[in-house]
Amino acid sequence: MINWQRTFAFVTGSIVVGLAIILVSNSFIQYVAREGTTGYLFLFGFGLIYLNLNFGFSRRFMMKAMNISWICYLMAIFTILPTIFWIYTKDVGLGKAQLFFALTVIFAAFLGAYFGIRRGVVKRAQYIQQMKDDDQELPKSLRRPHDDVSIN
Repeated sequence: MINWQRTFAFVTGSIVVGLAIILVSNSFIQYVAREGTTGYLFLFGFGLIYLNLNFGFSRRFMMKAMNISWICYLMAIFTILPTIFWIYTKDVGLGKAQLFFALTVIFAAFLGAYFGIRRGVVKRAQYIQQMKDDDQELPKSLRRPHDDVSIN
């Protein structure tokens, strides 16, 4: 795998952020089970948090990584795993909304990863094009490993 240090840093970072989210927000999960607008707004808020975080992780990762977009989905899994584990092992007061909450968080995380991958690829292409327009040499982190190999 190319650039495994970056991959390791991003994956472990997503685990840490996933743990931090559940530690900070565990007391707010109970409001998702409330009826009416309050429950939907809290559910929407949790969805936005996971969507935005995974969008940011995936976009930043794909700006530097080439053709390994599956890592972004792995980061999404590691971001939501502590939350899913928490709601199924603790009594957080969700009741019947537990499955709906889990599906919403999973959907939001994977949607954020999907759009982050797309935006990261576009930003990488813009960066490479800008470098070509300015006649600058590409940094080593964006070069393919076989560019330095002799033809002979």
